[in-house]
Amino acid sequence: MVSIRDEWGLLLCNGCYGRLLSIWEIKAGDLEDSDRHAELIRLLVGLSGEADVEQARTVLLARDSRSTLLSAPALTMLATAEAVADGFAVKMATELDWSAAIIGLCKAVELEALRLICDPLRHAVSDLDLATDLADRDFRRMAQFCKKGKPIELGTLAHFMEATTRSQNTGTSPLASALRSLALQWPRADWLFEADGFVAQVRTLTKNYRNPAAHTALLSHAEYRSCVEVVQGKDGLLWKMLTSVDSTRR
Repeated sequence: MVSIRDEWGLLLCNGCYGRLLSIWEIKAGDLEDSDRHAELIRLLVGLSGEADVEQARTVLLARDSRSTLLSAPALTMLATAEAVADGFAVKMATELDWSAAIIGLCKAVELEALRLICDPLRHAVSDLDLATDLADRDFRRMAQFCKKGKPIELGTLAHFMEATTRSQNTGTSPLASALRSLALQWPRADWLFEADGFVAQVRTLTKNYRNPAAHTALLSHAEYRSCVEVVQGKDGLLWKMLTSVDSTRR
């Protein structure tokens, strides 16, 4: 048995200590951020049992009917994070590092952003020449995603969305033109481009939760609950994206 923060009245079982050590080894390693995120996700999935995830999925769907609008991968990621969080809570292990569960919440947002924004944009420019965008530092990563399927993360998407509203090159960018055309079809697209909209909320998520969770900060149960509110709360990122693009799209 080991103690929590040298308080011997708060003991960890070997299983909980092993989880904490596994999380720390990933966070303190030399992996690139994208690989570190992937390893934490793999660890998160490994910490959860299939029955626990299914139970968490049932609870999520019963608790908030909006969950039925999420894609299956995003809902599974939320349920996996919640199953692990519930397991920690049952074991009174709230002093553990909650980074893996927080990364799971952030991954659910990323999956929905890819589905709702990036994939439609990729389809819209599939037959276009993106040479101009590939040469532009603000649009290059999105162009690489659209043409080559190179993975894109939340922070990169937020940068692209912001660039389309301020860059002087949007008039010559096929990507920016295609995004504007898509936005005309989306019911509440203004939020995606507002100063306190999508970009600002994604940056809050990445700065306060995702980036610390992927590095050596130890994140608490309270920070996990705060992240849940940012992602799934009344005005959480998941629901704002869904209602901005299409509240009925599956």
